[in-house]
Amino acid sequence: MTEGLEIEEVKTSDREEIESLSEGIWDGWDYIPEVFDRWVKDGGFICVKKEGKIIGLAKHTWHSDEILWLEGLRVHPDHQGEGYGRKMIEAQMDFIRGSDHSAARFLTSGTKKSVRKVAEDLGFELKKEYDYLKLDEEELEEIGLPKKEEVERVEIETKYRDVSDLVRSSVEIEDYEGLYIEGWTAYDIDDDLIKDRVEKGNCYSVRVEDEIEALMFTYVNEIYESMNVPFISGPKDEMKELLNFGIKEALTSGCRTFRVMTSSEKAVEAALDVGFKFSDHGSSVVYEKRVSVKKENKHEK
Repeated sequence: MTEGLEIEEVKTSDREEIESLSEGIWDGWDYIPEVFDRWVKDGGFICVKKEGKIIGLAKHTWHSDEILWLEGLRVHPDHQGEGYGRKMIEAQMDFIRGSDHSAARFLTSGTKKSVRKVAEDLGFELKKEYDYLKLDEEELEEIGLPKKEEVERVEIETKYRDVSDLVRSSVEIEDYEGLYIEGWTAYDIDDDLIKDRVEKGNCYSVRVEDEIEALMFTYVNEIYESMNVPFISGPKDEMKELLNFGIKEALTSGCRTFRVMTSSEKAVEAALDVGFKFSDHGSSVVYEKRVSVKKENKHEK
């Protein structure tokens, strides 16, 4: 590591400097200031300093005994392209040592070619790529509220077991590689996640003769004032009903955007049919690196 370069945990007193660093990220819509206090409290929030000045950030969180989730990678504009993003990822990967067999994952925009190159250079492999579609505020208003017959079969789904059975038997769970993307974080779809989202009222369904024909999970990202669909399943026409219902919810709740991330061709077609367009991000990609610690230690010896 070059002289004067240090990697350490972010402290509460670093807030002002980190907010300054993030000002130019995503045209001023960076979420780091909103999650700063929680990330400091949770731990795993690290920064790289050069001569005492913060020039990079990253966050890591254990999703399970096996998966370490990496997020929040930022490098000061004045120091991009100098290898500090790579150093942050390498520092995060140090935390994966200690488990017999573990993996690290992260999600990024498909347009972030420099991030993707660093990941691949460090041994990460593409796990899944998701189409990213959206409706902005003007497009939502132009489409307007759907007709009653376009959404009348949609209802809030309360039967967790029925939802779990459909999700686990669906083609889409394979399309999604078993992942549920929420807030630029990808979680494994398991019974605990499904039960939690159903109990929170975040699952909608179309039922035919009391059997779930199609379902859609949603959540609202309050930072970006956006309605989001992390998972949708079913026949194309029923998906369109669910997405039209989502448009209704977005408009009536004052959301500025409505976003869908999916790797299902049917879901993409349904979204395009009701007016969605591909985001400037193009796609979202999840990378994964599996680490066999025993083998690495043996090799090091």
